[in-house]
Amino acid sequence: MNIKDLAYYQKLIETRSYTRTADFFKLSQPSISAAIKRLSEEFDTQLVIQKTPRGRFIVTPAGKILYDRSIEILNLFETTKNEVAEANDPKLRLGVSPLVGKIYLAKLLKELNKESLNHNIEIIEAGSNDLSYKLENGKIDIALINSLSPINNNYYKSKLLRTNSVKLIVSDAHPLAKFNTLDFSCLKNQKFITMNHGFIHRVLFDRYCQLAQVHPAIAYETDNISILLELVKENLGMALVTELAPKGEIGIKAINITGVPPINTYTFIQLRTDVHLTAIQQKILTIINKIEV
Repeated sequence: MNIKDLAYYQKLIETRSYTRTADFFKLSQPSISAAIKRLSEEFDTQLVIQKTPRGRFIVTPAGKILYDRSIEILNLFETTKNEVAEANDPKLRLGVSPLVGKIYLAKLLKELNKESLNHNIEIIEAGSNDLSYKLENGKIDIALINSLSPINNNYYKSKLLRTNSVKLIVSDAHPLAKFNTLDFSCLKNQKFITMNHGFIHRVLFDRYCQLAQVHPAIAYETDNISILLELVKENLGMALVTELAPKGEIGIKAINITGVPPINTYTFIQLRTDVHLTAIQQKILTIINKIEV
């Protein structure tokens, strides 16, 4: 079976159009038809029915099964390609979310330097959602991420590093800095600084607003946690962050939140169950597991 035929078939089922499928792959329509014919012969069954070019497009029960399997097969094929390409490279690809990286990477790199392993690790920084996608598709080997719920599935080996509460942070110069506790619903007229969509801090902000039924103004959005903290220090707005964010920062006051049910986040280390580590990569993983966040 030609793996490309399976890709053509998957796209055909999604578009339900030979023309659009051919255009997508920059092929002729007869090439797509030939690929579907080869698959039908390979599995000795009819996969799709379309009596005329403009006629009704029907996926047979066998065709639906092959479509579902094609998604799994093509994902596995892409992951395998990445693993094979990296097989002779001793570097461990570590995905780190911005916040975890802020408080974790310095400690990790210091320990790796002791073992002369700094050149054996590649750091990829991205939001937690993006890192999960990269891990699933073999773009990274391990991920250090924050999650809004405990991770427990058969695709990853997960280790919980810590549980984090959520804090409101303001500049020491902000009038509200004198408080240790504030009701979130009372902040409806305040200006907030948030992370962009796709980051866990933005999800937290949106959820707290929903729970308190308030819609405070967003003064700035960023995809860099360090920039967010600097903007708060300059008293350009307040922010809702996990307790790790302001750790060690001077000029920022962390305030406890009331008025809404508390939401925790969870810091995890994730490893795909099917990843094959070299001896050097395994040594780095051992060091990662020993670092305290």
